[in-house]
Amino acid sequence: MARIAYLDHSYHRTTRSTTFLPEILRRHGHEVDLFWDDAWQGGAPVAWDAVRGHDVVIMFQSFCAPDQAHFRQSHPNVIYIPMLDQFGIWQGPVYNLSGFWEPFQGSKVLNFSNAVHGMATGFGIVSHCVRYYQPVADAPVPARPGLHGFFWLRREAQLPWRVIRQLIAGSTFDSFHLHLAVDPGTEPATLPTAEEIARHRITTSTWFENKADLQAVMDRANVYFAPRLEEGIGQSFLEAMARAQCVVAPDQGTMNEYILPGFNGLLYDAQAPQALDFSSAEALGARARDSAISGRAAWEAAEQALVRFILTPSVALYAGKYQHPFGGVAVEAAAAAGSGWQDLAQRNALLRSTRFAWHPLLRLARRLRGESNRGSR
Repeated sequence: MARIAYLDHSYHRTTRSTTFLPEILRRHGHEVDLFWDDAWQGGAPVAWDAVRGHDVVIMFQSFCAPDQAHFRQSHPNVIYIPMLDQFGIWQGPVYNLSGFWEPFQGSKVLNFSNAVHGMATGFGIVSHCVRYYQPVADAPVPARPGLHGFFWLRREAQLPWRVIRQLIAGSTFDSFHLHLAVDPGTEPATLPTAEEIARHRITTSTWFENKADLQAVMDRANVYFAPRLEEGIGQSFLEAMARAQCVVAPDQGTMNEYILPGFNGLLYDAQAPQALDFSSAEALGARARDSAISGRAAWEAAEQALVRFILTPSVALYAGKYQHPFGGVAVEAAAAAGSGWQDLAQRNALLRSTRFAWHPLLRLARRLRGESNRGSR
């Protein structure tokens, strides 16, 4: 049994959107100690000394400041779990992130996004990528004839009603619910016009004391408009897919990693939204639910490999292939792992391009070493 420190962004303490991972680890017999990071709202960060004594240190989005340049120098098994939305890719090109990834060189990254998986591996960090799906109810919510929309207006500056207005311009919804509970620190929402309220039979809400009441409102929809331009995992739209709802989302991660437009949902360009065709909304929702069912089965089948990745010390995963792209230690690391020049040359463009110069010398050294070994017998 391993003793695991699980450090998480304290906002997730309210949403409970990340509890699935500690639950899996506990189910496998491991002890999980939770640490909540409040630094994002001016609170105290979790100190490295509080977690370093554990067998495994998992850091979900938030992370401790290491006591050395790299976590690998302080602990043999550190796992960082980044969220795609923390990088703001939707805003444009991602700038040089080598400084951000530097402390994790030689440690491990667990990714729930293909985009961040590619980012981490591009910086030479061992990454395990898995696609999360929630449990799916045995029976979907009964279908309702017509179009019934739901949109949680969370961030006016990013995804306001005027974008939804453009997406539904060519359609008339039989009902549309607009939930107006904006995220903390965001500006008030701009409401639909009186003509729009009448045309789409728009109802609104600002707060529900009981989450079940909000769930009942969402269940009445068959078209779900994703509330954010980018997601870390995307629990809300994954729930909608499992409810057999047609998810309409910006063509950004992680939505575009789950939704194939025109097959199990609809994607749009948030910078230039155009009217969408909702005539196949029911069929898209049915395939969304099928995707959620098959995705959940794949998630459960990958559980053993996920736990094995978490428990495996970093050095075992880097053996023979660790190449630090910024510290200039590629040759030393490869030699320590016993990989040799041939393996190193496969990974190093400079060595590949200069093979004509060093390879004859390597062959000569091997021949002389062989003759020396035979002469000593």
